[in-house]
Amino acid sequence: MANSKVVLDTKGLQRLMQTEPQKVSLWLDGFTEDMVSRIKLSFGTSPSSAGDPPGVDTGALRASIRWERQGEFTRHIMDGVEYGLYLEDGTEHIAPRPFMQPAFADAQQRVGQDARDHLGLEDL
Repeated sequence: MANSKVVLDTKGLQRLMQTEPQKVSLWLDGFTEDMVSRIKLSFGTSPSSAGDPPGVDTGALRASIRWERQGEFTRHIMDGVEYGLYLEDGTEHIAPRPFMQPAFADAQQRVGQDARDHLGLEDL
């Protein structure tokens, strides 16, 4: 899977990470779980059109999407099938059917407001 990141680097969040790391970690868990849910809900019916998220055929790809902690403030979202990358990025024979990139783009737009709402940070 291609690497995508959602980054939020602010003084207020840095301060909270030092003073209340558990609160930030729990918020990250919730934000990441919401991203995984949105990815799974984006799947349509099979066959899907080029450029749209994949359609559900067997459900293996959708069921394999999960997240795990990689450090206190890092979360990793992944799928567990070999063909996920081919659907996301396409091949010479298959047009892309992105399902991760749109979710990361959406998360990048939402993360600041979500942090303000759930962590009480005004300076994001």
